[in-house]
Amino acid sequence: MYETVTTNIMVKNVKETMQFYEEKLGFKKILSVPEQGETLDFAILNKDKISIMLQEQENLISEYPNLKTDKIIPTFTLFITVNDVLAMYNDLKDKVKMAKELHKTFYGKDEFAIFDNNGNILTISC
Repeated sequence: MYETVTTNIMVKNVKETMQFYEEKLGFKKILSVPEQGETLDFAILNKDKISIMLQEQENLISEYPNLKTDKIIPTFTLFITVNDVLAMYNDLKDKVKMAKELHKTFYGKDEFAIFDNNGNILTISC
């Protein structure tokens, strides 16, 4: 039986990406490999019920060679639900690059979207 799904995002720099998710979105590091240092291969971050894994590009390619690419080009979006989308929008709008301003969707949800420091799109919805 399925229990969870956690994204593992290929990134150029785990430490920089970890800082973005911690400082801008309030995530906390659960673990990193190595535990300390300037260059990290992997990290797991958590916020409430959400976990995200970050893996350095060359490290991930060594595990899955078919992912080899010269430039990381985002091919997915993360859809994150929150209980107060307006408060989160107001908190983030001047801190991050917006991908889409706060709006009402065709399916009746209030949402907005931001770019993380790697160009991945995070849609935040209520």
